Formats: sequence, C-alpha cells, structure tokens
Amino acid sequence: MKLSIVLWPDPVLLQGTDSITEVDDDLRAAVGEMRRVLFEERGVGLAAPQVGIAKRLMLVCPSGNPGDEFVVINPEIAEAEGNELGDEGCLSFPGMFGEVPRATAIRVTYQDLDLRTREMELTGWVARIFQHELDHLNGEVFIDRMTPESRAAIEEDLEALRARAPESP
Repeated sequence: MKLSIVLWPDPVLLQGTDSITEVDDDLRAAVGEMRRVLFEERGVGLAAPQVGIAKRLMLVCPSGNPGDEFVVINPEIAEAEGNELGDEGCLSFPGMFGEVPRATAIRVTYQDLDLRTREMELTGWVARIFQHELDHLNGEVFIDRMTPESRAAIEEDLEALRARAPESP
C-alpha cells in the first residue's frame, strides 16, 4: 500500500469517518504509510482521510520530528476552554494558510494502537494540531473555520484546486 495526500475537494475529506474497532495488520500498515507521508510532506499532523482512508485515525507530531509522533484512534474532545486565533495550513490545501479560531486548552480521550483508552490535556500548539486533525475525522476542513478575511484571501487558490479536481461520475 502506497498512500499519498488527497487534495480538497475530494469527497473523502468531507464525508466523516468510521470508528475503529480492531487493530489488524492492514491498520498497522496504514499507520506506517501515514508516518512516511507525514514526514515526507513535513507535516505536524495527519488524519486518515487526508490519505484516502475514512477511519477515525490520526497522527500528531508537534515537533515535526520522526519518533515524536503519537497515534490517535477514535479521538474525542471531552472539554475545551479558551479561544485564540492562529495561523494554520493543511497538507490537503498546499500553500494555503489562514487565521483559524481554536480552543487554547482541551482534554481529550482516544485509543492508542493497542486500543487502550488514553486521556491527555493539551494546550497551545499541540491543542491546535489535535483540533485541526479531529476536524478532518468529522468531515470538516480548516477553510470552513477560517476568518472571513483569511478565506477571501485564498479564494483564488481554492478555485484553482477545484479546477484540478476530477469530474464526479
């Protein structure tokens, strides 16, 4: 299996994802491929829909360094507080950036690759990455959360991506 980044407006980015109930060799292989893609693309987070997989799976790596990433399965935000604007980009929207409001602190639950339930409290940059990737799992993309000014500034780039998209059957 060789995975690559799926570009917006591909439907897999907008449809939401299915929960994971078992970890098998195929899922472990997908995680390995997601790691490769994440670091080749120099990302700090990657959600399964971004490589064409409609599952509740993501990688988070705030440092951008291999070995620092953690695997997140079936994540949920239990609590969120604060709000701040921050600049975001997305591997599925190459070269596009904009201001997005996010919670400043979140408490999350998720499962690891052994399907053990975990809980973490995240703040700042890591909280922003987690929220961005979780949006992907819910069929949302960062342009939908951008400030109107940021969205307007990238509209031509979005039109170019739309024009490159294959025709729907």
